[in-house]
Amino acid sequence: QQGVEVTIAVVDGDGRTVGQASGPSDAEFAFRVASPQLWSPASPTLYNLTLTLGDDRVHSYTGFRTVSAGLVDGVQRPLLNGEFVFLFGTLDQGFWPDGLYTPPSREAMVYDLRMLKRLGFNMVRKHIKVEPDLFYRACDEMGLLVIQDMPSLPADGNRPPNPAQQAEFQRQLEVLVQEHKSYPSLVVWDNHHYANPQCGTPFYSILSSPYDPRRIGFQGEFGGIGHNVSIEHLWNVQQAIDTINQTYEVSADLEAYNYRAGVIFRELTEQVERYACSGGVWTQTTDVEGEVNGLYTYDRRVLRANVSQWQADIRGLYDAAHGRGGARP
Repeated sequence: QQGVEVTIAVVDGDGRTVGQASGPSDAEFAFRVASPQLWSPASPTLYNLTLTLGDDRVHSYTGFRTVSAGLVDGVQRPLLNGEFVFLFGTLDQGFWPDGLYTPPSREAMVYDLRMLKRLGFNMVRKHIKVEPDLFYRACDEMGLLVIQDMPSLPADGNRPPNPAQQAEFQRQLEVLVQEHKSYPSLVVWDNHHYANPQCGTPFYSILSSPYDPRRIGFQGEFGGIGHNVSIEHLWNVQQAIDTINQTYEVSADLEAYNYRAGVIFRELTEQVERYACSGGVWTQTTDVEGEVNGLYTYDRRVLRANVSQWQADIRGLYDAAHGRGGARP
């Protein structure tokens, strides 16, 4: 309805209205909420929203936070609420043995995210897939930052996209952003994963490196250590099984797997301490079909990570970032 008054109320977790305003239903209007608690991985505070138009009432939620980039001690950093927050999460492909790209339930999605939060990750990178809205809401509620990939065009120089395909990619990218930009947890858009190299990977200590100090340095995809398991935990399709040996590296057992993880964490911690590393993406949350380098197996029945070791190693990354001007862990 045009020209009809709509009222919006912002309500905190205790049921108190902390902001309210009215305005026309067919035009943008603004109002202030005084001193809201800011949303962050450490404190994922959300507020309920109620919009009223005549006899109709709609409920939603929001969080208050800012995302920007800026210099911290001379290094370009990602800033959440004005503070440098080291972004550390997993590559999350979102495959399921009982639904492929379709999660079996909200509880299944949350199960993976809770594991990441328990280990100490503060971010998840959704890899060339768009999840149901319940995924992003869970990240909002749990306090997990999201890097969202755009499902990419083929990275094949022999068949570049034609103008119509490129235009359709652009259209779908704009739809993706417009539909998801209001989730507090979603802070970074990755629109050319396979088509272009990732900035800042790896980190070099010489001036002739490709690293651009005007951009944020990030360890784009690393880790990826694997560990084979018995057939009941694998995607039991021969074509997938035949590709297991293509995993970055495969450890003989979980003791070796966690030892190698510790070595890689020490290397990343040194990059944070010495260079301009502002985040990293560990490959990956779960196994997917022919890949056996997940923290969880494909069926989510085996967690490879030694929980106490990984918690300590991840905390060490945040401590290193704090020593370079980052937020207190």
